[in-house]
Amino acid sequence: MRILLTVHQFLPEFHAGTEILTFDTAQALLARGHDVSVFTGFPARGGPDDAHRFDRYTHDGIAVERFHHDHAPMGGETNIAELEYNNRFFAAYFRDYLIRVKPDVVHFFHLQRLSASAIDVCHELGIPMALTPTDFWLVCPTNQLLLPNHALCSGPEPNGVNCLRHVVALTQPAPARVFLNMVPDALVATMIRALDGGMLPRQKHASYARALSARHRFMKSRMNRVDRVAVPTRLMADMLARNGLSPAKAKFLPFGIKADGWSRNPPASAGGRLRVGFIGTLYEHKGVHVLLEAVRSLSADLPIEVRIYGNTGNFPEYVARLHELAANDPRIAFCGTFPYNRISGVFSSLDVLVVPSIWYENTPLVIYAAQACGCPVIASNLGGMSEAVTHEKNGLLFEPGNASDLAQAIRRLACDRALLRGLGEQARKPKSIAEYAAELENVYTEILAERHTV
Repeated sequence: MRILLTVHQFLPEFHAGTEILTFDTAQALLARGHDVSVFTGFPARGGPDDAHRFDRYTHDGIAVERFHHDHAPMGGETNIAELEYNNRFFAAYFRDYLIRVKPDVVHFFHLQRLSASAIDVCHELGIPMALTPTDFWLVCPTNQLLLPNHALCSGPEPNGVNCLRHVVALTQPAPARVFLNMVPDALVATMIRALDGGMLPRQKHASYARALSARHRFMKSRMNRVDRVAVPTRLMADMLARNGLSPAKAKFLPFGIKADGWSRNPPASAGGRLRVGFIGTLYEHKGVHVLLEAVRSLSADLPIEVRIYGNTGNFPEYVARLHELAANDPRIAFCGTFPYNRISGVFSSLDVLVVPSIWYENTPLVIYAAQACGCPVIASNLGGMSEAVTHEKNGLLFEPGNASDLAQAIRRLACDRALLRGLGEQARKPKSIAEYAAELENVYTEILAERHTV
């Protein structure tokens, strides 16, 4: 089978959860005898001209086609809000690429930076499609369903008011934010209906708001054109159904991970320090500040040490805030990044992983990795995380964003090493990436069979 995988960014420059999942899946499918390639986005900086937005390379034997995307006009299109989800310039190139490569199936692991217009192209060419949503981009232009005040969101309102307020708060100058804050929801909804009906002038801001309000309808239509949506958690299945996905399209398919040969040293002895770790992106939605606030509230006499693994250069303002919170506390160390193939060694140096995210997270692969190594997890009691971590079975759950509650969980494990060992012994082993690839192969076969019987 010729299989094309898409992702918003890819190795070697990017190696977070979705990128690792896509890469490992590609390798596992190759091992099963398939011809696999990847089409990825790339966050361009400096605005390349249209003639230089596409290139290609090979990574570890996998052919990769790449689109250099930035938030700028391209291909004669000027509406940045619409280009985010419906990029016709990209679609024209993607169409020619598919005609040249002739995949039997296209599997979307992410469409950000590429846009959902890829679905239109596959639909037009009659190419079967699968989709694995690794975050909430299909329903939320910011991916996270997290409002500027850090309140959780359940998706776009029918009139799109909440999305408009959210995106304006994140992207527009202060006068626009102040103005929109002064306008009641009912009036904003009326403005959006007027924009949709073409009753307001076609000015820059009107076009931007019109495109943003249309996003939910566009995405709902496109995700229902996909043959099968492989949802990794019940949370994701419910969220997509609530936002318009036909339940018949969804197939529950939790991720697998590549954990061959992973092992972990025994946890710290009763007299040693509890070794607490965080592994992930150092940005606000990941909640690292909640972990540091929790640690700083604990007595210096409590035997703990904290290791923060993550790239300190991607979000320097937030990292500066973290250093300020750490206040040179000798218990806290910022350890930078490490190659993914060293992750089992990192877990050998930890007694417990903390996942303090303040958004739903779907299911971070780092939880699966911890469980594969028998490392207990303390996680926010939200959505997909609570599907992977059962309180007092294979880990502990705490109230999202509540540093005091997290501090209590850390203190509990520092003082009760028998509980710590028991949580590790009951780790829920995830499926292997080979098993996951076999399940995906069955999905592709089902889709192709359905297409042939139509």
